[in-house]
Amino acid sequence: MRWILLAILGSLLSVLVGAVIVRLGLDWADTFEYSAASEIRYLVVAGVALAVAIGGSAASAVFFLRRGRRARRER
Repeated sequence: MRWILLAILGSLLSVLVGAVIVRLGLDWADTFEYSAASEIRYLVVAGVALAVAIGGSAASAVFFLRRGRRARRER
C-alpha cells in the first residue's frame, strides 16, 4: 500500500513541477515584445510542461509499482 501512495505522490510532484515550468516559462516569454513568435513560445512552454508532467507521472508509477511488486515477492 505504501508503494501506491508513493506513486501517487510522485505523480502529484511531477504535475507540480510542470506547473512551475509553465509559470516560469510564461514569465520568460512575456519578457519579449508580443509578436507571432510569442504564440510559438507559449506553445513550446506548454508542451515542455505537459511532457514533464506526463513523463514524471509515468516514471513514478512504473518505478514505485515495480518496487512494490518486488517487495511483495520477497515476503
